[in-house]
Amino acid sequence: MNIYSSLDNIAFDKPTAVTIGNFDGVHLGHKELINRTIAIGEEKDILPVMFTFSNHPLEFLYKKQIDYLTSFEQKVKIIEQMGINDLVSVPFDYAIKDMSTEVFAKEILLSKLNATDIIMGFDSKLGNGRQGSVDYLYEVGKKLGFDVHIVQPVMIENMRVSSSFIRELIKTGEVKRAEFFLGRKYMLEGKVVHGKKLGRKLGFPTANLEVNQDILLPKRGVYFCKIEVDGKTYDAAVSIGYNPTIQSNKPFQEIFVEAHILEFEDDIYGKSVKLYFMDRLRDELKFNSLDDLIRQLNRDVLRIKNYIFT
Repeated sequence: MNIYSSLDNIAFDKPTAVTIGNFDGVHLGHKELINRTIAIGEEKDILPVMFTFSNHPLEFLYKKQIDYLTSFEQKVKIIEQMGINDLVSVPFDYAIKDMSTEVFAKEILLSKLNATDIIMGFDSKLGNGRQGSVDYLYEVGKKLGFDVHIVQPVMIENMRVSSSFIRELIKTGEVKRAEFFLGRKYMLEGKVVHGKKLGRKLGFPTANLEVNQDILLPKRGVYFCKIEVDGKTYDAAVSIGYNPTIQSNKPFQEIFVEAHILEFEDDIYGKSVKLYFMDRLRDELKFNSLDDLIRQLNRDVLRIKNYIFT
Protein backbone atom coordinates (compact mmCIF):
# COMPACT_ATOMS: atom_id res chain seq x y z
CA MET A 1 0.00 0.00 0.00
CA ASN A 2 1.09 3.55 -0.74
CA ILE A 3 0.66 5.72 2.37
CA TYR A 4 1.01 9.49 2.06
CA SER A 5 1.48 11.23 5.41
CA SER A 6 1.99 14.70 3.92
CA LEU A 7 0.40 16.68 1.11
CA ASP A 8 3.83 17.79 -0.04
CA ASN A 9 4.98 16.24 -3.29
CA ILE A 10 1.78 14.25 -3.85
CA ALA A 11 1.04 14.00 -7.53
CA PHE A 12 -1.32 11.41 -8.95
CA ASP A 13 -0.75 11.13 -12.69
CA LYS A 14 -3.84 9.02 -13.11
CA PRO A 15 -7.32 10.37 -12.24
CA THR A 16 -8.71 9.22 -8.91
CA ALA A 17 -11.94 8.41 -7.10
CA VAL A 18 -11.55 9.71 -3.55
CA THR A 19 -13.56 8.84 -0.46
CA ILE A 20 -13.15 11.17 2.51
CA GLY A 21 -13.69 10.56 6.23
CA ASN A 22 -12.21 9.51 9.57
CA PHE A 23 -12.99 5.83 9.05
CA ASP A 24 -12.40 4.93 12.70
CA GLY A 25 -13.45 1.32 13.14
CA VAL A 26 -13.79 0.79 9.39
CA HIS A 27 -17.31 -0.42 10.13
CA LEU A 28 -20.02 -1.56 7.70
CA GLY A 29 -20.95 2.03 6.86
CA HIS A 30 -17.36 2.82 5.97
CA LYS A 31 -17.11 -0.37 3.95
CA GLU A 32 -20.06 0.77 1.86
CA LEU A 33 -18.13 3.95 1.02
CA ILE A 34 -14.97 2.00 0.25
CA ASN A 35 -16.73 -0.54 -1.93
CA ARG A 36 -18.47 2.24 -3.85
CA THR A 37 -15.13 3.99 -4.38
CA ILE A 38 -13.52 0.81 -5.65
CA ALA A 39 -16.47 0.13 -7.96
CA ILE A 40 -16.29 3.64 -9.46
CA GLY A 41 -12.55 3.20 -9.89
CA GLU A 42 -13.06 -0.03 -11.80
CA GLU A 43 -15.90 1.38 -13.89
CA LYS A 44 -13.95 4.46 -14.96
CA ASP A 45 -10.46 2.93 -14.88
CA ILE A 46 -9.25 5.40 -12.25
CA LEU A 47 -7.45 4.92 -8.92
CA PRO A 48 -9.52 4.42 -5.75
CA VAL A 49 -8.04 6.59 -2.98
CA MET A 50 -8.93 7.07 0.68
CA PHE A 51 -8.36 10.49 2.27
CA THR A 52 -8.37 10.68 6.04
CA PHE A 53 -6.67 12.41 8.95
CA SER A 54 -3.95 10.95 11.16
CA ASN A 55 -5.52 12.75 14.14
CA HIS A 56 -9.20 13.21 14.86
CA PRO A 57 -10.41 16.78 14.12
CA LEU A 58 -12.14 16.89 17.53
CA GLU A 59 -8.79 16.21 19.22
CA PHE A 60 -7.25 19.14 17.39
CA LEU A 61 -10.13 21.59 17.73
CA TYR A 62 -11.29 20.91 21.28
CA LYS A 63 -8.40 18.96 22.84
CA LYS A 64 -10.94 16.18 23.26
CA GLN A 65 -9.66 12.69 23.93
CA ILE A 66 -10.93 10.23 21.34
CA ASP A 67 -11.22 6.57 22.24
CA TYR A 68 -10.38 4.96 18.92
CA LEU A 69 -11.93 1.71 17.72
CA THR A 70 -8.94 0.81 15.57
CA SER A 71 -5.26 1.55 15.53
CA PHE A 72 -3.76 3.06 12.40
CA GLU A 73 -2.08 -0.25 11.61
CA GLN A 74 -5.34 -2.16 11.94
CA LYS A 75 -7.14 0.39 9.76
CA VAL A 76 -4.48 0.06 7.06
CA LYS A 77 -4.73 -3.73 7.09
CA ILE A 78 -8.53 -3.72 6.73
CA ILE A 79 -8.72 -1.23 3.87
CA GLU A 80 -5.82 -2.87 2.06
CA GLN A 81 -7.62 -6.21 2.23
CA MET A 82 -10.68 -4.51 0.75
CA GLY A 83 -8.71 -3.26 -2.27
CA ILE A 84 -7.54 0.27 -1.47
CA ASN A 85 -3.87 0.68 -2.39
CA ASP A 86 -3.50 4.44 -1.94
CA LEU A 87 -4.13 6.04 1.46
CA VAL A 88 -3.66 9.74 2.19
CA SER A 89 -3.50 10.17 5.98
CA VAL A 90 -2.42 13.70 6.90
CA PRO A 91 -2.62 15.75 10.10
CA PHE A 92 -5.69 17.89 10.61
CA ASP A 93 -4.16 21.31 11.29
CA TYR A 94 -5.01 25.01 11.09
CA ALA A 95 -4.23 25.13 7.38
CA ILE A 96 -6.87 22.50 6.62
CA LYS A 97 -9.25 23.80 9.29
CA ASP A 98 -9.37 27.25 7.69
CA MET A 99 -9.95 26.04 4.12
CA SER A 100 -13.34 26.68 2.60
CA THR A 101 -15.04 23.82 0.78
CA GLU A 102 -14.10 25.30 -2.58
CA VAL A 103 -10.45 25.90 -1.63
CA PHE A 104 -10.21 22.34 -0.23
CA ALA A 105 -11.59 21.01 -3.49
CA LYS A 106 -9.23 23.07 -5.64
CA GLU A 107 -6.01 22.74 -3.64
CA ILE A 108 -6.30 19.18 -2.39
CA LEU A 109 -8.89 17.19 -4.31
CA LEU A 110 -8.02 18.54 -7.73
CA SER A 111 -4.45 19.83 -7.51
CA LYS A 112 -2.99 17.12 -5.23
CA LEU A 113 -5.19 14.09 -5.79
CA ASN A 114 -6.30 14.60 -9.41
CA ALA A 115 -9.82 13.64 -8.34
CA THR A 116 -12.59 13.25 -10.89
CA ASP A 117 -15.00 11.58 -8.45
CA ILE A 118 -15.65 12.21 -4.76
CA ILE A 119 -17.52 9.65 -2.66
CA MET A 120 -19.06 10.92 0.58
CA GLY A 121 -21.49 9.80 3.26
CA PHE A 122 -24.90 11.46 3.15
CA ASP A 123 -24.26 13.60 6.25
CA SER A 124 -20.59 14.44 5.62
CA LYS A 125 -19.35 18.00 5.91
CA LEU A 126 -16.27 19.45 4.27
CA GLY A 127 -14.51 22.77 4.70
CA ASN A 128 -14.13 25.47 7.34
CA GLY A 129 -16.54 24.96 10.21
CA ARG A 130 -17.96 21.88 8.48
CA GLN A 131 -20.18 24.25 6.50
CA GLY A 132 -19.86 22.41 3.21
CA SER A 133 -22.62 19.81 3.02
CA VAL A 134 -22.59 17.15 0.32
CA ASP A 135 -25.21 19.18 -1.55
CA TYR A 136 -22.90 22.18 -1.57
CA LEU A 137 -19.95 20.01 -2.57
CA TYR A 138 -22.09 18.72 -5.43
CA GLU A 139 -22.50 22.31 -6.66
CA VAL A 140 -18.76 22.95 -6.25
CA GLY A 141 -18.12 19.80 -8.27
CA LYS A 142 -20.28 20.99 -11.12
CA LYS A 143 -18.36 24.26 -11.13
CA LEU A 144 -14.88 22.72 -10.94
CA GLY A 145 -15.49 19.60 -12.97
CA PHE A 146 -15.70 16.60 -10.65
CA ASP A 147 -18.59 14.28 -9.79
CA VAL A 148 -19.91 13.80 -6.27
CA HIS A 149 -21.42 10.45 -5.26
CA ILE A 150 -23.49 10.35 -2.07
CA VAL A 151 -23.72 7.06 -0.17
CA GLN A 152 -26.76 6.50 2.03
CA PRO A 153 -26.40 5.18 5.60
CA VAL A 154 -26.24 1.49 6.41
CA MET A 155 -29.02 0.52 8.83
CA ILE A 156 -28.99 -2.44 11.20
CA GLU A 157 -31.72 -3.06 13.79
CA ASN A 158 -33.21 0.28 12.70
CA MET A 159 -29.99 1.97 13.85
CA ARG A 160 -27.57 3.84 11.61
CA VAL A 161 -24.12 2.27 11.66
CA SER A 162 -21.70 4.86 13.02
CA SER A 163 -18.44 4.97 14.96
CA SER A 164 -20.07 6.87 17.83
CA PHE A 165 -22.83 4.27 18.23
CA ILE A 166 -20.31 1.41 18.17
CA ARG A 167 -18.22 3.20 20.82
CA GLU A 168 -21.26 3.26 23.10
CA LEU A 169 -21.78 -0.46 22.59
CA ILE A 170 -18.15 -1.17 23.49
CA LYS A 171 -18.32 1.13 26.51
CA THR A 172 -21.34 -0.79 27.82
CA GLY A 173 -19.73 -4.16 27.17
CA GLU A 174 -22.01 -5.14 24.28
CA VAL A 175 -19.17 -6.59 22.25
CA LYS A 176 -21.29 -9.27 20.64
CA ARG A 177 -23.79 -6.73 19.36
CA ALA A 178 -21.00 -4.41 18.22
CA GLU A 179 -19.78 -7.18 15.93
CA PHE A 180 -22.89 -6.82 13.77
CA PHE A 181 -22.17 -3.14 13.18
CA LEU A 182 -18.42 -3.50 12.73
CA GLY A 183 -18.72 -6.47 10.41
CA ARG A 184 -16.07 -8.28 12.47
CA LYS A 185 -15.18 -8.97 16.08
CA TYR A 186 -13.87 -6.11 18.20
CA MET A 187 -10.14 -6.51 18.64
CA LEU A 188 -7.40 -5.34 20.97
CA GLU A 189 -3.73 -5.91 20.38
CA GLY A 190 -1.14 -5.88 23.12
CA LYS A 191 2.28 -6.96 24.27
CA VAL A 192 2.53 -9.58 27.01
CA VAL A 193 4.37 -8.07 29.97
CA HIS A 194 5.39 -9.34 33.39
CA GLY A 195 2.82 -8.97 36.14
CA LYS A 196 2.73 -10.04 39.78
CA LYS A 197 2.00 -13.68 38.82
CA LEU A 198 -0.89 -13.80 41.30
CA GLY A 199 -3.06 -15.66 38.80
CA ARG A 200 -0.54 -18.49 38.64
CA LYS A 201 -0.68 -18.85 42.43
CA LEU A 202 -4.47 -19.20 42.17
CA GLY A 203 -4.18 -21.86 39.49
CA PHE A 204 -5.18 -19.47 36.70
CA PRO A 205 -2.02 -18.08 35.07
CA THR A 206 -2.69 -14.97 33.02
CA ALA A 207 -1.01 -13.07 30.23
CA ASN A 208 -0.89 -9.42 31.27
CA LEU A 209 -1.31 -7.21 28.24
CA GLU A 210 0.10 -3.77 27.63
CA VAL A 211 -2.39 -2.26 25.18
CA ASN A 212 -2.52 0.96 23.17
CA GLN A 213 -3.90 3.64 25.50
CA ASP A 214 -5.68 5.36 22.61
CA ILE A 215 -7.85 2.32 21.82
CA LEU A 216 -11.19 1.98 23.60
CA LEU A 217 -11.35 -0.71 26.28
CA PRO A 218 -14.66 -2.55 26.71
CA LYS A 219 -16.54 -2.02 29.97
CA ARG A 220 -14.87 -3.54 33.00
CA GLY A 221 -15.70 -7.19 33.41
CA VAL A 222 -14.84 -10.69 32.23
CA TYR A 223 -15.10 -11.68 28.56
CA PHE A 224 -14.83 -14.75 26.41
CA CYS A 225 -12.19 -13.98 23.79
CA LYS A 226 -10.25 -15.72 21.10
CA ILE A 227 -6.57 -14.91 21.53
CA GLU A 228 -4.13 -15.12 18.64
CA VAL A 229 -0.59 -16.10 19.58
CA ASP A 230 2.04 -16.73 16.90
CA GLY A 231 -0.67 -17.18 14.29
CA LYS A 232 -2.60 -19.76 16.34
CA THR A 233 -5.92 -19.10 18.08
CA TYR A 234 -6.99 -20.24 21.56
CA ASP A 235 -9.94 -19.69 23.89
CA ALA A 236 -9.35 -17.25 26.74
CA ALA A 237 -11.11 -15.71 29.72
CA VAL A 238 -10.15 -12.06 29.70
CA SER A 239 -10.51 -9.75 32.67
CA ILE A 240 -10.62 -5.99 32.21
CA GLY A 241 -10.60 -4.05 35.43
CA TYR A 242 -8.93 -3.18 38.71
CA ASN A 243 -8.65 -6.66 40.29
CA PRO A 244 -10.74 -5.54 43.29
CA THR A 245 -10.37 -8.82 45.22
CA ILE A 246 -6.57 -8.86 44.91
CA GLN A 247 -6.10 -5.13 45.38
CA SER A 248 -8.86 -4.55 47.92
CA ASN A 249 -6.66 -2.36 50.13
CA LYS A 250 -5.23 -0.22 47.35
CA PRO A 251 -6.70 2.73 45.45
CA PHE A 252 -8.01 1.65 42.05
CA GLN A 253 -5.94 3.52 39.50
CA GLU A 254 -4.59 1.18 36.83
CA ILE A 255 -6.89 -0.92 34.68
CA PHE A 256 -5.48 -4.36 33.91
CA VAL A 257 -6.13 -6.46 30.82
CA GLU A 258 -5.38 -10.08 31.69
CA ALA A 259 -6.01 -13.20 29.62
CA HIS A 260 -6.21 -16.70 31.05
CA ILE A 261 -5.58 -18.88 28.00
CA LEU A 262 -7.29 -22.24 28.24
CA GLU A 263 -5.09 -25.34 27.86
CA PHE A 264 -1.98 -23.27 27.19
CA GLU A 265 1.32 -23.23 29.04
CA ASP A 266 3.86 -21.63 26.67
CA ASP A 267 6.06 -18.72 27.72
CA ILE A 268 4.89 -15.74 25.65
CA TYR A 269 6.44 -12.82 27.53
CA GLY A 270 7.36 -10.02 25.15
CA LYS A 271 5.15 -11.30 22.34
CA SER A 272 2.37 -9.32 20.67
CA VAL A 273 -1.04 -11.00 20.82
CA LYS A 274 -4.52 -10.16 19.57
CA LEU A 275 -7.78 -10.44 21.50
CA TYR A 276 -11.01 -10.99 19.57
CA PHE A 277 -14.04 -10.36 21.77
CA MET A 278 -16.69 -13.05 21.49
CA ASP A 279 -19.04 -12.24 24.36
CA ARG A 280 -19.29 -10.71 27.80
CA LEU A 281 -19.47 -13.21 30.66
CA ARG A 282 -20.07 -11.00 33.69
CA ASP A 283 -19.33 -7.79 35.56
CA GLU A 284 -16.16 -7.28 37.54
CA LEU A 285 -16.83 -8.51 41.07
CA LYS A 286 -15.15 -8.18 44.44
CA PHE A 287 -15.16 -11.47 46.33
CA ASN A 288 -14.98 -11.98 50.07
CA SER A 289 -12.17 -14.49 49.77
CA LEU A 290 -9.69 -15.94 47.31
CA ASP A 291 -11.58 -19.24 47.49
CA ASP A 292 -14.73 -17.49 46.28
CA LEU A 293 -12.72 -15.92 43.45
CA ILE A 294 -11.29 -19.31 42.42
CA ARG A 295 -14.77 -20.87 42.36
CA GLN A 296 -16.01 -18.08 40.10
CA LEU A 297 -13.00 -18.40 37.79
CA ASN A 298 -13.78 -22.09 37.42
CA ARG A 299 -17.36 -21.21 36.49
CA ASP A 300 -16.09 -18.68 33.93
CA VAL A 301 -13.87 -21.30 32.30
CA LEU A 302 -16.70 -23.83 32.25
CA ARG A 303 -18.98 -21.31 30.54
CA ILE A 304 -16.37 -20.78 27.84
CA LYS A 305 -15.93 -24.51 27.32
CA ASN A 306 -19.70 -24.90 26.99
CA TYR A 307 -20.20 -21.73 24.97
CA ILE A 308 -22.85 -22.08 22.28
CA PHE A 309 -22.23 -19.94 19.19
CA THR A 310 -25.40 -18.16 18.12
